[in-house]
Amino acid sequence: ILLDCGWDETFDPRMLRALQKVASKIDAVLVTHCDLNHLGALPYAFAKLGMRCQVYATLPVLKMGQLALYDIVQSRMAKEDFETFSFADID
Repeated sequence: ILLDCGWDETFDPRMLRALQKVASKIDAVLVTHCDLNHLGALPYAFAKLGMRCQVYATLPVLKMGQLALYDIVQSRMAKEDFETFSFADID
């Protein structure tokens, strides 16, 4: 079980090396908060690292987390060629 799956605003994939080694072996992720530091790496982990587990969170954390990630992707795409993860990866 993984408690949170956060990232920071640099979105540096090197920060996820340890997660990459175990992503396919994780049975569940429990997300405690709806911010980047707690769920920011989830879309990337599922899209690029092979994570395929259930994610558990309260409904407010889920919905507000989705909105926060949508906002991050949209603001990054307005400034740069952001391809780390997409809107589809968030869903």
